[in-house]
Amino acid sequence: MEEFIVKKTFKSQLATGFMSCVLCFVLACIFWPLWSMFFSSVFSVLAEPGLAASDPAQASKLITVMVEGSFFWMGINSWIWMSIIMGNYGKTAFTSKQPYAGIWYTIVALIAGALAYFIIIGFIGIWWKPFNLALMLTPKTAEEVSLAIIGWEAANFLALPVIMAQIPFAALLQKWPFAGTSKQPFESWGVFFFSFLAVVIVWIATIIPSFMPLTIEGQQIINVPRGSWASWVAFCQAYIFFFLIPAEGGEGYPMKLFAQKQPFMGIVGFIIALAAGFIVPPIVRGIIAPLNLLPDAPIDLVVASFILSWVVTILCWHHLFEDYPSAEIVPNTAARILIRFLIWVILGSVMGIIWQKTFTLIPFGANNLGLGYPTMGVLAGQFAFLMTFLFFNTFYDKWPLVRKIPLVRKIPL
Repeated sequence: MEEFIVKKTFKSQLATGFMSCVLCFVLACIFWPLWSMFFSSVFSVLAEPGLAASDPAQASKLITVMVEGSFFWMGINSWIWMSIIMGNYGKTAFTSKQPYAGIWYTIVALIAGALAYFIIIGFIGIWWKPFNLALMLTPKTAEEVSLAIIGWEAANFLALPVIMAQIPFAALLQKWPFAGTSKQPFESWGVFFFSFLAVVIVWIATIIPSFMPLTIEGQQIINVPRGSWASWVAFCQAYIFFFLIPAEGGEGYPMKLFAQKQPFMGIVGFIIALAAGFIVPPIVRGIIAPLNLLPDAPIDLVVASFILSWVVTILCWHHLFEDYPSAEIVPNTAARILIRFLIWVILGSVMGIIWQKTFTLIPFGANNLGLGYPTMGVLAGQFAFLMTFLFFNTFYDKWPLVRKIPLVRKIPL
């Protein structure tokens, strides 16, 4: 195994985390306009007949969901699969030197995400008209554009079940029952297919009804989860935040208080997260509703965005600040985890308020800089920053702020 000397631009753990945040925010402000403009151009050419046949609002909606889809599949889904499920397998296949290893693995992730879209949605689209690839990518009429929008929205938010149902197999179940059963990458492939079954079930149960108003003989045959999309997403964000805690700085707690072995730890962690999904959003709603942060938005959308800021914060604190404070600084486990929890919630709440008051000014929020590219708004916009620092840490090892220099051993003569 190759050995390295780690050199950091800033000696302080907090300074490294802070500068990483600043760098990633700047990169996100550059990355999203470029990504959005590039894919807008590609999709505008592919869907030109349908766009020309549609009214401006419908045409704009189609391009927006197409661009979001490219990001969800090639950015969010692919990172979860490559980093969390596969454990960054193959990242250093050609070199361990950064940024080259990161560039290589970014290309692999982008291709993997695109292939997954064409395979999964393409197969479903053989029978489901809104998922038909020809209709989704090259609609010819206004009616086809309407169906394509529904198809893209439902396909895009496969990302939510991927987050909700696939990450817990690593965060809560610790890849049980496959962990340690075989060599990589076969162990990870087992985790992937086993967990993807849960993804499909959650997608069919919650996302399809949220975007497809299905009827039989004039009778609606679906119910929207939690009554509305905004309410459902608020539930999801609280659930996600609490299932992340054991793996993202919670050191296995709180599930370790009730169980010490798998799968019981994972089951307990799932129950805690599920309960939080029901309990936390109403509490948050009661606190932030009087603040009237977004007067024209549904209150549950505001709640969802607010709790999403907690999710972004816990991930940021884990990946960029390395779960400060460490055991060396705070030896007591309970005190250490409590401090981190307060950081996640307090700092996340402050950032949630700041985000909702400033997202209309941010290039990956709702400010297209007069260039006309699609933006993702108050909720999905946070993912542009989130994915930037996740790629920055896991694919690029915080390069150039952190450098790994190979240790050269002198051979005695």
